[in-house]
Amino acid sequence: MRALSLTLIGLCVCAAVAVAAGQSPQPGAPETFSTKAQAENSSGAAVSAPIQIHIERYTPDFDRKTVEEALRIGGYPGFLPALRKAPDVGYVELAGQKYTIRWARLTTSEKGRTIVVVTDRPVAFIGGGQAAPKSRAGYEVALVRLDVDGKGSGTGTMAAAARVKPDGSGGVVLDDYAEVPITLTAVTRR
Repeated sequence: MRALSLTLIGLCVCAAVAVAAGQSPQPGAPETFSTKAQAENSSGAAVSAPIQIHIERYTPDFDRKTVEEALRIGGYPGFLPALRKAPDVGYVELAGQKYTIRWARLTTSEKGRTIVVVTDRPVAFIGGGQAAPKSRAGYEVALVRLDVDGKGSGTGTMAAAARVKPDGSGGVVLDDYAEVPITLTAVTRR
């Protein structure tokens, strides 16, 4: 009986180590950030809207690396199908409409945290129009970058309709955008 108990305990410990080895720590997740998006409309008038970014969990290593590798090898055309197959890890909410986050990455520095999220479709922002905007064809995701301190306060930017490219360290950065990036002010963690 004692041998059976020790064997079961050993199996449980091995299983826990295997599960922990396959996952990154999830500091702060789930977490929600509130911010105000500010841009100019086609007539040059300033417009703003409240946005919430809810991260249920940061993209697990396996899914994150799968999407990053698709981007590295296949470029933006290879990235889109891999992104859309990735699990839902949160949402961006604007004007009552939710946009699914399929990729969320957190990096830390002595200044705080940088959070980058990518949605699986563009975000419709009321102030995004310009007199002569670029075509949105080929700009099939939105990218949000938040720079926050230890308390979760900071600033950010959002490209509501964008293309991404590898950032050289395993992440993604804005490659091109269909309209001027939107400024995110007064970012606060709720």
